[in-house]
Order: sequence, then structure tokens, then C-alpha cells
Amino acid sequence: MVMKSKKSKSKRVSLKKKYKVEKDPGIPNNWPFKEQELKALEARRTKAIEELEQKKAERKERLNE
Repeated sequence: MVMKSKKSKSKRVSLKKKYKVEKDPGIPNNWPFKEQELKALEARRTKAIEELEQKKAERKERLNE
């Protein structure tokens, strides 16, 4: 019969989990110019997405050549 070890399990956590980036808490409702900030944030996000898509298309074209 197999005997189980009585040692406790290690509490070591990988650094990836330890320093996991937390979600963006957002902008509080009482923040001045909240609407402007939200519009600017959305514009930055769309610009970043477009750049990624453009780079992806360029890579795909290079591979096809």
C-alpha cells in the first residue's frame, strides 16, 4: 500500500501569478471631464487595434511573396 507524505504542500506562487496585472479600475463618476477622457481612451484603443491589424496584414503579405 502506498503511503502519502505528511509534508505540507509548498505555498510558492509563480511570479506571473504574483505580479499579475490587475484590471483597469476605470474612471470614477465624480471625475471632471469624464466624457472627454472616455472618448480619448476609446480613440486610443481603436488606433491600437488598427495598427495591429495593419501589421498583421503586412506580415501576411511578406509571407505570401
